[in-house]
Amino acid sequence: MTPPSRAFAPLDLVQLISIAFIWGVNNILAKIAVDALPAMMTVAVRFLFVLLVLIWFIRVPPREMWKPFALMLLFVGPLHFGVQYAGLKLATDIAPMVVAMQLWAPASVVFAALLLKENVSPLRWAGVIVAFLGTASMNFDPAVFAQGWALLLVSLASVSYGLGAVMVRKIAGTDVWATQAWIALAIVPTMIVASLLFETGQVEAAISAHWVVWVALIFGGLVSSIVANAFLFRLVQKYEVSRTTPYLLMTPVISFTLAALVLHNHITPQILLGGALTIGGVLLVAIAERRFKAVA
Repeated sequence: MTPPSRAFAPLDLVQLISIAFIWGVNNILAKIAVDALPAMMTVAVRFLFVLLVLIWFIRVPPREMWKPFALMLLFVGPLHFGVQYAGLKLATDIAPMVVAMQLWAPASVVFAALLLKENVSPLRWAGVIVAFLGTASMNFDPAVFAQGWALLLVSLASVSYGLGAVMVRKIAGTDVWATQAWIALAIVPTMIVASLLFETGQVEAAISAHWVVWVALIFGGLVSSIVANAFLFRLVQKYEVSRTTPYLLMTPVISFTLAALVLHNHITPQILLGGALTIGGVLLVAIAERRFKAVA
């Protein structure tokens, strides 16, 4: 039997809620930025801020970690953010995309079973199925179906992140600052090249962009990527992931609220139902993980 879980310290609880709030706000700011700038350019600029701050922390990982480390950088970095922002660029409403972003957690369960041969309980499989069905069900809403390609891209980006999260477990012990710096280093040059090859009007878009766009990019780079991830890294070292996950599910709720208030998105009952199913599935995965550890 594992020892009983300790209660969250007040400061830790504040940090956990702050992560959900930061990520919830960042989803809206990301949409504002990507609507004003080309998608690949947006990703490159956001992570340029990260790289400028954290480049001093870059260290070469041990040779035996090179392959999983490179795969982690690919799936968490350029593939995840490049595809996600391409989807956000196509999207007319942010709410369904925020729901799709939650799929990384159930996707990581699938990849952990396939690649790490982890034992997955029936309850966790049920959570995976419910989460994916919840996202898929939103397509029954005509407004969501019309932006199906955007939803597909954001879903694929989330699945890519789930695969990258499994790779992270193979490189345990890597410093959080160094990891964030490497991710930024993988993203910036690849997204610059992608933008030059596939996008146009970058200079004109940058010149005409409102100051809010630049605030959004700075917030995404410095606050969402650096501060929130630093908080999360510290918390998951102290508490079980299954205990932190339910609090992070406040992120889509915050994004939904801001999407309606700031972006004037229409949140339909079908979107709410799909979102509830997806979030419920993620929560089920977290509860199942906690039960599994309790009897281990």
